[in-house]
Amino acid sequence: MIFPPRASWTRRCLLAALVALAGLLSGCVFLRLLEVKRQLAQFDRFFQLETSEGIKLGFLTPVLVTGDLRWLGITPEKVRTVGMSEEWRVRWVKEVPPGVTENAVRDVEIGLIFTEDKLTRLQIDEVYFALIPKPFFVGLLRGLGTAQIDRGKRDAAVQLAGDNGMDAASITEASLLELLGVPSERRTEGDRTHLRFRYVPTPPGAKNGVFDLTFAFNPAGRLVFLQGRSPVGQMSFNFDPAAPAPAR
Repeated sequence: MIFPPRASWTRRCLLAALVALAGLLSGCVFLRLLEVKRQLAQFDRFFQLETSEGIKLGFLTPVLVTGDLRWLGITPEKVRTVGMSEEWRVRWVKEVPPGVTENAVRDVEIGLIFTEDKLTRLQIDEVYFALIPKPFFVGLLRGLGTAQIDRGKRDAAVQLAGDNGMDAASITEASLLELLGVPSERRTEGDRTHLRFRYVPTPPGAKNGVFDLTFAFNPAGRLVFLQGRSPVGQMSFNFDPAAPAPAR
């Protein structure tokens, strides 16, 4: 004998339970991300920075776990276990416009180390800093400690105007193109030139994250805005508050 009403009620209850569980889990991730933001606001207390060969960032009071990174869309291409640690190699493949072929590989790779499931180290190779100053990248990290968070929109906005040691003026359109190659999209809005770079993770999968980076330059060729988009939110850095930010 079939009882459609009860079966339907059961399915609705199961769906509601799954939605509630997803909300609870994402809420926990959000709280841990807020704790990382708080730590970034006191950068020298909570992080150990090495810049002699690439950038190595040690998390002195680890918060994020492997599941958080996967929820953010960051999935390892390679995993290696060393003692109590798990080493991830994460790679994103750059998408180019149709019909465009690049001679050089423009993929982006980072290394992550987890100890007892908590993120303890971030590693970025020296090659990425041949044209992008390390103080600029570190300044972005420090700036996240002052980000204005809109949880509803899943948006983090950072104001980084003035001379703060980041040397943002050295990030020119020419240097960026030399480093990252042909953009996935190029457009002009008002007096700004926008270069968009789209990166697809490897190995591909439904839970993996596609990431977009959009750089905006003023007529003098100076970087005035940077926006990063992921499947779960976006971050924006405004280097010129006198000028309007691009539409989000």
